[in-house]
Formats: sequence, structure tokens, C-alpha cells
Amino acid sequence: MKISVVIVTFNGMKWIENCINSILESIVLPEIIVVDNCSTDSTYSFLRDNYSKKIKLIEADENLGFGRANNLGISLALELNSDFVFLLNQDTVIEKNTIEKLLEVSGNNPDFGVISPIHSDGKGSLLDMSFLYYINRKGKDLISDSILNKVMKEIYEVEMINAAAWFLPKKTLEIVGGFDPMFFLYGEDDNYCQRVLYHNLKIGVTPKTVIKHDSDNNNTVDFVKGSEKYYNKFLNRIRVKYANIQSEDYKEISKIKNYFFKESIISLLKFNFTDYLINKTKYKLIDKKSIELSVLQNRELGKNYLT
Repeated sequence: MKISVVIVTFNGMKWIENCINSILESIVLPEIIVVDNCSTDSTYSFLRDNYSKKIKLIEADENLGFGRANNLGISLALELNSDFVFLLNQDTVIEKNTIEKLLEVSGNNPDFGVISPIHSDGKGSLLDMSFLYYINRKGKDLISDSILNKVMKEIYEVEMINAAAWFLPKKTLEIVGGFDPMFFLYGEDDNYCQRVLYHNLKIGVTPKTVIKHDSDNNNTVDFVKGSEKYYNKFLNRIRVKYANIQSEDYKEISKIKNYFFKESIISLLKFNFTDYLINKTKYKLIDKKSIELSVLQNRELGKNYLT
């Protein structure tokens, strides 16, 4: 079985050496593909100067975002005839047997299109905040069995898990494709999981191995109203909900768009110029056509967004 690890880097000098070295120490040694997303620090030159013989390094001409950059790495992995692609964040560290265990679990559970290890924080002393958020919502059996000291299953089915460490069989990529480029950062993993489930594959978490995820990202927090991050979060939530191919919500996108138009007018009549600008911006950000096209394309089988 040929396995490719795909890592997207962006200003990752704080983590990338530990990440790459942990992979090189694996019992099962994979092909390592790194896509640098136009880093402005020394990440690319460090990788080029120190790992050129050990990794395949792709330099993007611009910051493509998480999903599109991963699609470049996944496409190369498929060109190399990889049977599995292991997506890893730049701020992760794996165990020596992580890939071996994921390969074993995948072989025993061929109906799972995405398999994730447990994510701890960077120190390995607590669960990663984002991972805990998702399993608290979607993986109560995993939490219950662990706390109540029951015999742990090999894999626990969930509806969604964040994409810090996804083990993907080739068939998942052939059926579902890559990440939807409509998402720049955040939301692309929600959308991908929706597509996996729509195409009758399962998503699972295995307690057999743990990766460390040294991330302080938390997209559950509220950002300053009217800020760039505030609008990005708003737009991602709109896209996650209305581009969900498991539902017909995309047919209602005009209603939500019109809602913000009406709210902007009401705010203007009340001389509330701050809310007027916010609602007007939200109205303009919602692209009905792109969401509709996304849903229709993602319902088709095949290597969508991959070359």
C-alpha cells in the first residue's frame, strides 16, 4: 500500500520541523508532499534546504487557502498512484505507529471514507479544543465509553471531524473529490464531510492512535462586529448551511439574501448606520449562483477539483 502525507504550510516555522521529523520516524514511511501557501517567513526555504531529498515540495504563487492548496497535494498523490492520502496540518506531530494504526483501521473498516486519530493539544495533556468541540456534538459514544471505562471500539462513527489529521482511502477521492474551492479557510472540512456522507461513506474517529495538534485556532469564538474575520465567519456559516448537498437548503438562499437586504433598509430608516453597513455587506457577500453551482457539482461522483 502506498501512502502519501499531504501538508499545507503557511508561515509554519514554529512547527514544521517537528511535524516532518515525526513523519520520518514512522514505522510505515510514507511519501511526504508539502504545499507551501506562499509563506512570508522562511518556511519554504527551510524545507527546500533541509528536506529536498525527503519530501516533494510545491511552492504556490499565492496563498490559495487551505482547501485549494490541499487539492494540489492530493492531485500529486493520485498521480503517484497512492492508495491512501493522509492530510496533516503543519502544527501536528504524529506517533511512530500512527500511520500503521490508521492503515489497519481503514483495512478493517472499508466503508469509512474519512478516519481521524484522537487530537490532543500540543503538549499531549488535554484534548485539542476544536476536536473536543466536534466530538462533544457528534461523538457522544466515544466520550461515554472513555469516561465510563468501557471497552473501546476500534472506530467511532461521527458526522464531522475537523481536518487536522484525515486519513483518506483513494476511493474517497475518486468518489467525493477534493475540497470545494468556494471555501478559503474554515468550513471546507464541514462541507467535505457533508459530501462524504451524501455519497454513502462514513466518517470515523479511532482511539488507537493520538496526534498532537499545537493550534490556538478556535473558530467558535465571536469576532469584532464588522471586522474581516467577522464577515469571513458569517460567509462560511452561510456556505456550510446552504451548500449542504444533503439538503435542499440551497433553494432558499434567495430568502436569506433578501432578509439582509430588508434588515439594511430597516437599519437605515432607524438611522442605525453601523447595522446598515453590516447588513448591506452581508447581503452583498451572499453569492446565490456560486452556492447553487457548488451543490450541483458536489452531487456528481468523481474527482471534483482534482487534476
